[in-house]
Amino acid sequence: MQMKIQIKGLPRTSGLRRIATHKIDVALASYAHAIQEASVQLIDINGPDRDGVDKLCRVVLKMKDSSFLVIEELGADIAQMIDRVADRLCQSMDSKPSRIMGSTASHPAASGSLGGLS
Repeated sequence: MQMKIQIKGLPRTSGLRRIATHKIDVALASYAHAIQEASVQLIDINGPDRDGVDKLCRVVLKMKDSSFLVIEELGADIAQMIDRVADRLCQSMDSKPSRIMGSTASHPAASGSLGGLS
């Protein structure tokens, strides 16, 4: 699994990159075989001079079956947003066994579309 991290308008970019890489890696370790690429965006929407609920953490997973999973969290503390996204990634992947197994044939109940966004 390849991971790309993009950071805009936030201080401590090397520290944030390290934290995000670790948290997302841990959250997705059990599912890495089903994921082609993970794209992480950490953004201060209003810029570094303004406080408030304007920190965005977005993760887009491109699965090996060509479907996508998008998880976003918006809040005041980017580290908390990273934690929340990591938790939601685990929950979303746990609820999609066909996405992880790579085949809907072994999971007849999962024969619906896999291309939706969560």
